[in-house]
Amino acid sequence: MTERGSGGEGGIPGPIPAGMPVDAAPPPVRTTKTGPSAERSFGLVAGGIMVSRMFGFVRNWAFARYFGQTEAADAFSTALRIPNVVRNLLGEGAISASFIPVYSAMLGRGDEKAGRALAGALLGVLMAAVSILSLVGIGLAPMLTSLFAGGFSPEKAELTTRLMRVLFPMTGLMVLSGWCLGIQNSHRRFFGSYASAAVWSIAQIILLFGWGSRSGDAASAAIFGWGPRIVDLPELAWWLAWATLAGSVLQIAVQLPEVLSLVRPLRVSLDLDAPGLRQTLRNFVPVVISLGVVQVSSLVDLRIASHLPDGAVAALYYSSLIYMLPGSVFAVSVAASSLPDFARDSEAATDALIARLRAGWMRILFYILPTTALFIAHGDLVASLLLRSGRFGVDETRVVHWIVGGFSIGLLGFSSVRLLASAFHALQDYRTPLRSSMAAITTSAILAMSLALPFRDSIYATAGIAVGSALGSYVNLALLARGLRRRIGPLFTPTMWAGALRIAGVALLATAAAYPVRFLLRDAHYAIASLGTLAAFGGIFLVAAYATGSQEAERWLRSVRIIRRPPS
Repeated sequence: MTERGSGGEGGIPGPIPAGMPVDAAPPPVRTTKTGPSAERSFGLVAGGIMVSRMFGFVRNWAFARYFGQTEAADAFSTALRIPNVVRNLLGEGAISASFIPVYSAMLGRGDEKAGRALAGALLGVLMAAVSILSLVGIGLAPMLTSLFAGGFSPEKAELTTRLMRVLFPMTGLMVLSGWCLGIQNSHRRFFGSYASAAVWSIAQIILLFGWGSRSGDAASAAIFGWGPRIVDLPELAWWLAWATLAGSVLQIAVQLPEVLSLVRPLRVSLDLDAPGLRQTLRNFVPVVISLGVVQVSSLVDLRIASHLPDGAVAALYYSSLIYMLPGSVFAVSVAASSLPDFARDSEAATDALIARLRAGWMRILFYILPTTALFIAHGDLVASLLLRSGRFGVDETRVVHWIVGGFSIGLLGFSSVRLLASAFHALQDYRTPLRSSMAAITTSAILAMSLALPFRDSIYATAGIAVGSALGSYVNLALLARGLRRRIGPLFTPTMWAGALRIAGVALLATAAAYPVRFLLRDAHYAIASLGTLAAFGGIFLVAAYATGSQEAERWLRSVRIIRRPPS
């Protein structure tokens, strides 16, 4: 028996939104959808991202343990950030937005031959482009360091440049990984495409635990039994850069077997006349420009942070890893699993598209609203649990909490923008997301400079950068929502507003109810205090949300067998 709202074949297109009564769900809309249900697709994407994030946080914990908020940490995070900007421009996001709608439409029409030709031609174009781009990046590394980290000391800038030259070829490899992800997602193979990022982290984890103990950490040296030679932090950062590059190769290697089985036979070419390639490239340009505007925001943040005290860039890096977790797990999961269906639904029926959009947005709210409350109130416990060790102590935890709290103000905006932008991409509208992104970056840059630079002598000024970025995200969200309302009608119904308010109320209740647990565990080890408080928050939120009629909470409680499944 299909569960209510599970998105079965030809039934309701997606799960019933959390907090929405069953009788208020969108009416059934028949589509041409095949493959896993929307709920299962969401679960596969979320599961894959969770696997990669688990290893990612082990990597971040080890990095924080050995580097802390030092000059070497600033240099490595900057050297990684700048190539990552190019990766984000040309990789997963751009390929997904421009390639998946075209390729998925071909698969939906049963034209697999044209799909294979498009896949091979796009791969050839990407390989040629990223080869040139990597060489240019290596040559321009000193200029890029000066441009985006102009506040660094000469020694820190020199180390940043050395590391960036090692890391820049990673850009090309990650773009190819994004092509693999586009193929897999179009065929609704979600888990492996997102879980593959775990091997990128594993390569760095092995290096950090192997060589990090030689960086002066006596406890680790005793565990691993290293000899007397001590590795300084710049040398450790150098070897970590090579491990990061090796991890990129491994990430592609684990995806290729499935990709080659889906696109068989694959013929790589530079055939610009391949079916759909010109349309994909036309889509690619505005998407890259739109993403470029967003990436400019991160580079502006980096430039501002480079003028703050040592450790500010590293603190911004650690904080972004924490606040991006809910967006990458939940918002990306909803957007990525919905994009192929958005592309099909946009050709079939507007009702199907808006129904999926509403269901996806309510699902995002179910996770993002409580996470926002948690990060603001108990973000220090999250930072302690994920990062505290070795050189990353209480003071570093406090700074990261302030920054995460600033970013959390905009979690709803950051997460919702991903879903709404996916709907525009499915509708082949790339100009609206571009215009909204430009308005958002302008707002963010002005606010970040106004809030951070007047307090440049304090590392806590980094929180001002986060607040500026958060407020800018709502400009983006407002413009996207207005554009969609004009094209497909109102997004939020009164019932959905009521459901969102219930989720917000339950989140505030759980946040307040977790404080007594935190007080009782105040003298316990920080890991126990963090786990106990966070577990109490999560349990209270789920139970209270279930009591208010949340379908999403009901699914979670069934999965851990706190409540029984209804009879089939």
